[in-house]
Amino acid sequence: MKLKHLLFALCVLAFSTNYAQYDPDYNNDDEEDLSLLSFKDRLYTGGNFWGSFGTFTNLEISPLLGYRVTNDYSVGLGIKYNYFRFNGAPPVSSSIYGGSAFTRYVFFERFVAHAEFELLSVQQNFGVSKSDRVVVPIGLIGGGYSSNGFQLILLYDLIGNPYNPYIGTFGPNSRVYLRAGFLINL
Repeated sequence: MKLKHLLFALCVLAFSTNYAQYDPDYNNDDEEDLSLLSFKDRLYTGGNFWGSFGTFTNLEISPLLGYRVTNDYSVGLGIKYNYFRFNGAPPVSSSIYGGSAFTRYVFFERFVAHAEFELLSVQQNFGVSKSDRVVVPIGLIGGGYSSNGFQLILLYDLIGNPYNPYIGTFGPNSRVYLRAGFLINL
């Protein structure tokens, strides 16, 4: 099932190069003097999205707002919401929500180094109604590819908190997470 997700993300990447309007990470070798731009003109938005359906449903939406400090370096904030549902007997569901701060650096025109710190509110015992919630710190670092507003980033969790909802995405105890998303100028 996870291979299907990876193949889908790669297909979206391959076909997205003609459809996006602007990629704030890429400037066509035209070094724009950011000091001449207003605060608003340095802002970009976008987000990550993910969805899988079946016995286990997982929906994620993560909008972000970034600020270009230089042509290659930016910082920003994001909010996160995940909905999980296990369609067993009985069916159980849970929501995860929180925020993040990130920094990113573009090199070789299309490749992105990315670091992010998240704080997520997670139900302590998934499937147990009225379960206590815990705040989970997650430190992500990694990189990926950005083209015409589409980005695909592979991240690794440095903290390894046992309540991290990303653990196990790519196998038991895996601390690797794949994100697909987009960026556009405001």
